Amino acid sequence: MYKPYSDNFDNLDTESGVYRKILIIEDDLSMLRCVQTMLRELPLTEVLTTSSPEDALNILSSEPISVVVSDICMPGYSGIDLLERIYKFNPNIQVILMTGMMEASVMRRAIQLNAFDFLRKPFEAAELMLTVKQALNKNQLLVQNTLYQNKLEMLVEKRTVELLQAKSQLETHYLNAINSMINAIEVSDVYTVGHSERVTTISLLLGRLLKLDAEELRYLRIGAMLHDLGKIGRINALVTKNHRLSRDEYDQIKQHPVHGAKIISPLGLPKAVNDIILQHHERQDGTGYPYGIKGDKISSYAKIVSVADSYDAMTSRRAYRTNLEPRAAAEELLENSGTQFDPIVVRTFYREFDLILKTISSKTSLNEELFSSI
Repeated sequence: MYKPYSDNFDNLDTESGVYRKILIIEDDLSMLRCVQTMLRELPLTEVLTTSSPEDALNILSSEPISVVVSDICMPGYSGIDLLERIYKFNPNIQVILMTGMMEASVMRRAIQLNAFDFLRKPFEAAELMLTVKQALNKNQLLVQNTLYQNKLEMLVEKRTVELLQAKSQLETHYLNAINSMINAIEVSDVYTVGHSERVTTISLLLGRLLKLDAEELRYLRIGAMLHDLGKIGRINALVTKNHRLSRDEYDQIKQHPVHGAKIISPLGLPKAVNDIILQHHERQDGTGYPYGIKGDKISSYAKIVSVADSYDAMTSRRAYRTNLEPRAAAEELLENSGTQFDPIVVRTFYREFDLILKTISSKTSLNEELFSSI
């Protein structure tokens, strides 16, 4: 790990070895040796040298260079050419350019390329040392900032994973509790046992056939499982009555989507889940309940659950009516496509009816896969 540079040489940890490397690039060998001799006075610093710009690029690709001190005018590559390529190796490298002539156009281009500073030949050792020390300071600050940012990103990523895991655990506990409540509702009525599970299975299968992604399927699963949550209490007692309901009783039943949405509202579940609970009895033509919305105003998730819910209701025996055969129920869905149900969802259901029937009528691996992979 890089350590911060200090101008107080007495306080440096001399036992830790070299942790800064300076590269000198100069085709004038006497000038190269002179600069090298000056910079050897810096503690905990290794000075590398080369007279070849091509060799310099090889060094930069293999060594952790902190500061480059380079001549501007050299055969092959100029200092400006090198400057354009140096930052590709490490954007934290600081480049000091040496030149005998301060040409305005060259200096302007070097500044645009983020050169740290210029040294006009001939220069004093003190000037070189001060400039290099300042460049080392800036390099170390940038390195420390990079390390800090990387560490911060790792901590944020770790914390995000922990929060998502905690949220997932809480959501799982909550859903298990809700599922227990739903099971309690269904157990109280022999005619509706397993309804929510079957609706969820059909909904997930339709969701996959309609190319929903993993997150969308997760929303669909939760919403389908909880779609009848609002029937808890008095409404469930009305639903299980074995005689014709009064107008008032039917109006109460039509409020169960609203009651279900209210139950989950403090929990911050995704809007898609709320839409399923609230809209699964809405109709394409706007004659559904509780709000009479229609067409594209109805959530695509709710449209899927509506088909699944209606199919299971039609094929399940009730105290007040007999059930339809599966094929007859599928034909009923098709007949009401475009008025009660979304045509795309119904077409998908009808086209894949044999697969759907097989899935919901047996504990197949496909049925297990629908739940385990979400």
